[in-house]
Amino acid sequence: MNSLLGYFWAGLIFASIAWYGFLVFYVGWKAGREIRVLTRTLGAAKAQDQVTK
Repeated sequence: MNSLLGYFWAGLIFASIAWYGFLVFYVGWKAGREIRVLTRTLGAAKAQDQVTK
């Protein structure tokens, strides 16, 4: 019984670490994409502003 409980907690800890790692990389990937889109949008707006002046 004690060994089963140890395996359960070890599995739970490893699963939570894997979940946290997945979330860190997933949110970082999504944020990186959004930053690239934002940079392009702001660059285009700046170029359009310079053309109109």
